[in-house]
Amino acid sequence: MYNAPLFSISEPLDMSQLKLSVQLVSQMHQFLIQHDTNAQDPGVASQYMCAVVGCLLGEQDMPDTQKEEILEQLFAFTRHVAQDIAQQVHAPPPRAEVGIWKPGMG
Repeated sequence: MYNAPLFSISEPLDMSQLKLSVQLVSQMHQFLIQHDTNAQDPGVASQYMCAVVGCLLGEQDMPDTQKEEILEQLFAFTRHVAQDIAQQVHAPPPRAEVGIWKPGMG
């Protein structure tokens, strides 16, 4: 499928520097849907993204133990992002301030 590694992992993973946005996620999802309409299902789209990670990591010339360590870090990061997004989605809306209004208080 691939002839040469696309990148090299030589440093510890620093995922705090990612520029993740709703727009990026949406564009990636739309790209997958163009490739395979079944990717409209978020589960199928997630499988594609996981497979891409596997392909990119699998082609790296490094010991299997290092690949396993990286996969564990990526899984933990994925879990953290999923939990963070779920918390944001299910957070209650902010409550209005309750107080006493008097004429002239803007």
